[in-house]
Amino acid sequence: MGKVKKKCCRSKPTRCSNCPVVALRLDKIESRGLRGKELRRAVKAARVY
Repeated sequence: MGKVKKKCCRSKPTRCSNCPVVALRLDKIESRGLRGKELRRAVKAARVY
């Protein structure tokens, strides 16, 4: 994922992958243990504004 920024830039239509909001959502996704296609869908949903 890379280095997490301090503040969200609020780029639309999707948030950047280094956004703190996306990082928090990805931590929750990681705890669910998703794999493959489910993981890709979850990451895409995490970046939606």
